Amino acid sequence: MDSDNFGKRGWDPFGLFISSGQTVLLKPNFVKHFSERHGVKGLITHGSIIRAVADYVYIALKGKGRIIIADGPMDDADFEKIAELTGLYEIQRFYAEITGFNIEVYDLRQEMVIKKKGRIIQRTELQGDPAGYTAIDLAEMSEFKKSTLDYRSFKGAESDAGIMYLHHNEAKDEYLISNTFLRSDVVINIAKMKTHRRAGVTLSLKNLIGITGDRNWLPHFCDNGSGGHNKTYGSDVKKLDNKISMIIKRSLAVLAKPLRDRLRQYVGVTRSTIENGNWYGNDIMWRTIIDLAHINDYADKRGVVKKERQRKSFAIIDGIVAGEGDGPLNPRPKACGLLIGGFNYLCVDAVTSRVMGFEPMKIPKFKRISNEIWRRICGTDLRDIVCVSNIEDWNKALGDFKDGHLIFKPHYGWKRHIEVDGV
Repeated sequence: MDSDNFGKRGWDPFGLFISSGQTVLLKPNFVKHFSERHGVKGLITHGSIIRAVADYVYIALKGKGRIIIADGPMDDADFEKIAELTGLYEIQRFYAEITGFNIEVYDLRQEMVIKKKGRIIQRTELQGDPAGYTAIDLAEMSEFKKSTLDYRSFKGAESDAGIMYLHHNEAKDEYLISNTFLRSDVVINIAKMKTHRRAGVTLSLKNLIGITGDRNWLPHFCDNGSGGHNKTYGSDVKKLDNKISMIIKRSLAVLAKPLRDRLRQYVGVTRSTIENGNWYGNDIMWRTIIDLAHINDYADKRGVVKKERQRKSFAIIDGIVAGEGDGPLNPRPKACGLLIGGFNYLCVDAVTSRVMGFEPMKIPKFKRISNEIWRRICGTDLRDIVCVSNIEDWNKALGDFKDGHLIFKPHYGWKRHIEVDGV
């Protein structure tokens, strides 16, 4: 990326895919303004990375165009506190005062809630995306149409089952997408390197959840006691000893939180993790993730899904301080000092997963994606991806990676099911 000028004042790496006058969206991973146990360093995209990305976007735009920083965190997140933690408004003020350029910052949610002991006690209507939203139905192109799952059993993180069924049913699979996202010429996806209870890992693909305007439209798991698993997982479920599970449950109720974390990590899958979709057999979450990736690549500015790619995308994974264990909400910080970037989200996520010590083809979003959609959003064998790094041992094809590398602890519902063999 502008290698001839690397190290010089005129270095313009993003000029490879950004032109003067374009609209560029920076999509960080904000999630929440707090973690119950471990702070936010391993939870949200760090402001220093957002600032550096904004600088190089500004250089590529040559001062003409738009830079937008936007995300839709969880419903109980305080966006103003996130902006304070990441220095977003300081970045805005700096650019306005020094260059006269306006960096726009938007909370893409339509509603914020306040919770007490896990229950919603207050709802506040938000402005949402100033450009509005567009409903996009993937119809037969949705990964949900390639299954026999019961639509009426779908649940989300904070969803109303009635609303969910209006948008995911036998006739359609649709998502409410931010128009700010759709109308952007370039999207820079600045995700956090973390584990995830329902997806295994949360990287650039999962980060697309934040471009949606209503969580009621996002299937996460099934409300049928299975967490949304394929029948082939039945034997694993039967192996759970009910008596032991009950002892564990009672123990968790009285143990201090740090001890609960350790016990959960030791035990792995329990009945509770399955019922809430927080395990390796979740057959729902990955479909939502891949559907959004399809929209990212092929939905035009009006929300019409085309045959050709509609916008340029670049992913940067923030692994300076990553998160392992009980992700995505309470990950334990893991200092890695690492950034991973590339133009294809699926490839970037596969490489990042492997560096984390996980085998990509054990993770549903890589393993179970349909051939048709694989060709549309990836188009290559993961083993053939060539990695380029300042770490000599990582300068090779992904298929040549042998050891576990950073060896992340997975979420306990995924323990012993996604790690690289021998790790």
